[in-house]
Amino acid sequence: MKRFWLQHTWLRRATYSFVTLLSLCLAALLWVAYVYMPQEDRSHTPAYLTLMQEQHLDHYIDAGNFHLHYLHEGSGEPVVLMPGGGGWIYEFRHIVTALAPHYSVYVIDPPGDGYTTPTTQNPDFTTIYTMDSINQSLLMFMNTLHIPKAVFGGNSWGGGMALYFTEKHPERVIKYVGMDNTGLDLPDPWFYEIAKWPILGEATMKLFMPTSADATRQLLEGLLFDTSKVTADMVQELSPPLTFHCNLVSQWVLERNLDWSVTDHLLPKMKTPTLVIWGKQDTIEDSSSYVQRWHQLDPQASIVVLDHAGHAVYDDQPEKVNQVLLSFLAA
Repeated sequence: MKRFWLQHTWLRRATYSFVTLLSLCLAALLWVAYVYMPQEDRSHTPAYLTLMQEQHLDHYIDAGNFHLHYLHEGSGEPVVLMPGGGGWIYEFRHIVTALAPHYSVYVIDPPGDGYTTPTTQNPDFTTIYTMDSINQSLLMFMNTLHIPKAVFGGNSWGGGMALYFTEKHPERVIKYVGMDNTGLDLPDPWFYEIAKWPILGEATMKLFMPTSADATRQLLEGLLFDTSKVTADMVQELSPPLTFHCNLVSQWVLERNLDWSVTDHLLPKMKTPTLVIWGKQDTIEDSSSYVQRWHQLDPQASIVVLDHAGHAVYDDQPEKVNQVLLSFLAA
């Protein structure tokens, strides 16, 4: 074997080249994972955020490990909602318009998204971006604002966080509303499954999370069934927070720390009246799998599947979503 190796110079050169290339690729991967950070976009303030500020709807509060950013509009029975991962308050603009004339609506940027930030600089992300840490932050939010009970809900990760809060504090939740929400023990999309792996997760998120207007448009076109609804204004509104470093890091940390087997296990014991709204064409969390799982775990839940709607069901079918929400809240 040794003689064969010595006689075939081409094989030695090919092996050395392969090892060198592999080493360079590994070094590049490590550099992207642990050194490189995409540039933040602080060049403009979204118009919806400016509108919130002008109308005095924009607020911040220190709650646990997070400086929570939230909108408050309307009066009446409290409703607390959270957008999904990568989103911010802007996503629920249609819902706020429909509910605020009848309810006291709070929309929170969930930890890891929008304009919510950790309360300390350079925090240990792995210890603050956990289900229990977020749960305590939401509880402190309720206590500080003297909200004894509220309807709780959200979309995607925000809906999963709200579900965990509902399961842990049923005495503080009047009703639960999930919109294409996480919280069930089902596989994540491949992109987020990769995020669970060290090095690969960091590198993948940094390279492929939308950190430009074009990338944000592509993301939105994957979330909506009707891609014609993805406008330039929508892209401008959603782009900046996606680039913030604390939000970017939170994406892979949350993916590793949010254990939906816990919420899945607790769901059959939950007695809170529940509404689940799902987009039939959701390509992020398959509607048939999730709806079937909801029926199994909570047969009493009201489940509404809307056709011609994707993961961002409230943007695809805003009128229908608002109608279903208002009917459920009034019941």
